[in-house]
Amino acid sequence: MKRIITLSLLFCLLISCERKEPNFSEEMIEMLADRGEIKDGVVILPPIPASFTDLYFRITNNEIVLINGNELYFFYKKYYSTEFKSYKDFLNAVLNDEFIMDKELFKHPKYPKRFKLNAEIKKEYSNLGFNEFLKKYAKPSLRKKELILNKSNLKEGQYLSVTYFLYINKYDISSDCHLGIDYIRKREDSFK
Repeated sequence: MKRIITLSLLFCLLISCERKEPNFSEEMIEMLADRGEIKDGVVILPPIPASFTDLYFRITNNEIVLINGNELYFFYKKYYSTEFKSYKDFLNAVLNDEFIMDKELFKHPKYPKRFKLNAEIKKEYSNLGFNEFLKKYAKPSLRKKELILNKSNLKEGQYLSVTYFLYINKYDISSDCHLGIDYIRKREDSFK
């Protein structure tokens, strides 16, 4: 009887385990892995998300790195190309939190951008939950159906933590440098 109960509990536990959805779908990884090509001596650049999307990932000292796809490709080629069979596999592992890169690769104090999560923002995110967190740090744009980052709610040193929490919830930031506005967009919309 004890075996039956134990097996039943184990079965229920296995069924109830939730599988986390990856941060980047297989299609998104495909687009990010596209490095462009050369046709008839002309360089054809990769699609826009591959070059200009901000990417965040953890490194071994519990810091987070902010980098773009081209810069991440450099680290792959220089340090990880023998460890992974393709850049696509590397991206999938790094961006979906299955692989943590070595902090020793990021020794330069200013490049790439590294940070630890702001304790106040981390606590706020945990207490509010994502939907309320988004409401606090986003406001409607003048254009319909667009959100912009509400920087008036940010104190010094909080920007990267806020954008990281948006990022892990599948929202990306695109900056309009001329207007000084950061647009918040769903990741799936960026890859259409």
